[in-house]
Amino acid sequence: MKNKIALRKLSAVMMAAALSATSPAAAYLGQLTTYAATDDDKDYSVSDAAWDTTYDSNDKAHVYATWTESEDKANATITIYVNGKNRTSEAAKGGISVSTTAGKKEMTSYIKKINKTGDYTFVITSSKKSTGDSEKSSSESDVLEVTKDFLKELSTSSSSSSSSSSSSSSSGVSPTVGSTTAPASSSQNNSAAAATTAPASGWQNWGIGWVYLENGQCVRDRWVPSSGKYYHINSSGFMDVSTTIQDAYGTHTVGADGALILG
Repeated sequence: MKNKIALRKLSAVMMAAALSATSPAAAYLGQLTTYAATDDDKDYSVSDAAWDTTYDSNDKAHVYATWTESEDKANATITIYVNGKNRTSEAAKGGISVSTTAGKKEMTSYIKKINKTGDYTFVITSSKKSTGDSEKSSSESDVLEVTKDFLKELSTSSSSSSSSSSSSSSSGVSPTVGSTTAPASSSQNNSAAAATTAPASGWQNWGIGWVYLENGQCVRDRWVPSSGKYYHINSSGFMDVSTTIQDAYGTHTVGADGALILG
């Protein structure tokens, strides 16, 4: 879809160039043609639908529907299938609504309401047609195998999240509001846009990663001492995990729990 729009824009530019070679009036008309051809191009396409499962610090699973978001915003619907049968009405009587630009939607509560084992898939469908397309864009996910044990692992509460992340798991002690208890692990994201109500200070899990707040503000580009360990907060405001960090003192490694590995 994006290639189609790019080709239309290129054709409009070439037409304008051809007209401008004939006369000043034609050149002006060419500029109008270029504007008209590109201003109305809209891309509501969605693609790469996939399931994403993360585990919080209480070893409870959070399941997300993820997709590559569209360039232009439109409403979209998510349909859940179990073993090929549409189960969306069991999950949400009013349907499951999202934005094509959101890129991610937590589905944990919907799966708990369906409460069935089997192969889960979902389809996300845009409510609008992209420019030049005859049909609304949609994308079907991979398969999520839900067993009885997995249903028991599902969290009873939702996490705040706004963008895609890779599957991960975590364990350990959950931090408390306003405390300095170190988080056990995180799923890192490149943006600190999504947030829950922030405490005055301490660790907070935003679903897409751990942040550390001081007077309600996210710490950035700093090492944070907590419970006898050190954790590094990157420039996006999220705790680094399973990576190496270079600073004025050298190269350091942090583990899956985010803690600095010594020695």
